[in-house]
Amino acid sequence: MALKEMLAAEDVFVALEITPPKTPRPEVLLRRASLLAEITTTINVIQRPGRQSSLDASCELRAAGYEPVWHLVARGEDAHDLPAAIERATAAGVDDVLCILGDRPGEAAMRVRDMVAAVGKGIPGACVGATMNQYAVTESAMANLYGKIEAGATFVETQPAFGLERLAAVVEPARKRFPDTGFVAMAMPLVTPGAASRMEARLGFAIPESYREQIARGPEAAWRAFAENLGTLRASGLVSGIAIMTPEMDPGPTTAARIRDAVVAAGLARVTAH
Repeated sequence: MALKEMLAAEDVFVALEITPPKTPRPEVLLRRASLLAEITTTINVIQRPGRQSSLDASCELRAAGYEPVWHLVARGEDAHDLPAAIERATAAGVDDVLCILGDRPGEAAMRVRDMVAAVGKGIPGACVGATMNQYAVTESAMANLYGKIEAGATFVETQPAFGLERLAAVVEPARKRFPDTGFVAMAMPLVTPGAASRMEARLGFAIPESYREQIARGPEAAWRAFAENLGTLRASGLVSGIAIMTPEMDPGPTTAARIRDAVVAAGLARVTAH
């Protein structure tokens, strides 16, 4: 099923976020993409400096039968290279694209909304997305989000969600203006207090105390908290999908099984074939 169809479906879908290897290594890329193959529908391919590009990895995954989401970043890229990248994505059948500012320092090559418009124009039938940090909701941030949607973004991906309050602060006003926009919340299992503290430092907000208390009770309670969080997101009516970030870049079978169990417990499992 295509991403556009999943965004419009009644059921909440599950995506997996992966980081490509440092150099093109198909066996590593496919191993990471297949971690939750039987329950995930799309593979979000993160763009990181010093690694195989998201576009290269997305083209490989598309050829292998996956539904990849190419992460197109504004920072650290040359705007003049965009037409060629769009042409290559089109030729490879990559038509799901998440346009983001990116983590690299420096000025962006172009505005994200302009990238959204360019991708929508250049890739026939493209499903184009943008991002929003629900922990930094300001009037200007919401206006920026609305500009991306007006430029053609059909879905919005958020930062990892812990509870609904921050998420609703973005989704509810945006849906009033753009009722057809889909929202995808990221989710990540935090199984130690240290992992929770690192996430707080990264996102610049405090994880709800009730969630922290569950993590502090030990790994079993932390995994239950993750499953409950997934279930809360699923039942909220706020999101069309949940993109799962893994605690490690290359999780082992035990971590994969725990994530799978949490997804099933939350009622999100969807068997897929590749």
